[in-house]
Amino acid sequence: MAGSLEGRVAIVTGGGGGLAEGICATLAASGAAVAAVDRSLEKAERVAQLASSGRCIALEADVSDKASVDAMAQRVISELGGIDILVNNAAIYPLRPWTEIEEEEWDRVMAVNLKGYFLCARAAYPSMRERGKGRIINVASITFFIGWSGFLDYVSSKGAIIGFTRTLAREVGPDGITVNAISPGAFPTDAERVHPDQEALNRRILEQQSLKRRGTPEDVGNLAAFLASDAASFITGQTIMIDGGWAMH
Repeated sequence: MAGSLEGRVAIVTGGGGGLAEGICATLAASGAAVAAVDRSLEKAERVAQLASSGRCIALEADVSDKASVDAMAQRVISELGGIDILVNNAAIYPLRPWTEIEEEEWDRVMAVNLKGYFLCARAAYPSMRERGKGRIINVASITFFIGWSGFLDYVSSKGAIIGFTRTLAREVGPDGITVNAISPGAFPTDAERVHPDQEALNRRILEQQSLKRRGTPEDVGNLAAFLASDAASFITGQTIMIDGGWAMH
């Protein structure tokens, strides 16, 4: 994929760590200028430094706040020249029984994990439409397909993202914009720290995957780079599992 995104500009939300490390690095290595966007500027700067093979800047934004998102998009356009690729990746991942989820937590999960995708897509759309093409890549989750106890609000938001992806693909297809979802399995990132027994979690994952290794953020980055490239120009409205052969849907 080296050089396949030369001259493109990408935004990666939730850009402060986890899967974003692989996504930002791979997009940058493929030639794109990348904006790693996170609520924590310090974390985003660390990821931007890891993507040393290409141009990557760090920006601070709250994806659940329209004014913050709009300001971020304008900075990307001003500093990098436009927006060609949006990877909606920001999410929060609280663990608790569904009977203990407070209304405030439910609303916050939906605001970040779902409304944030909508706000970022709306902010990026004018630049993509002006250019006559674009790529929107939404990070969903295997948990929607298999159910995952203890994460009702998170799983609900990820299921909604698949519907969001399909309908938005219909809406923006005439503008030359593709919209697809990536549905990762379990990856050994900071998000997994919410699970109290890491050894049992790792054993459970490897037992259920067809491939007997843990995935890496670079695996997800490779898929994102493909979907962002011209090689995927006729793929839209799809949800692609990247889970080592766990949930085969």
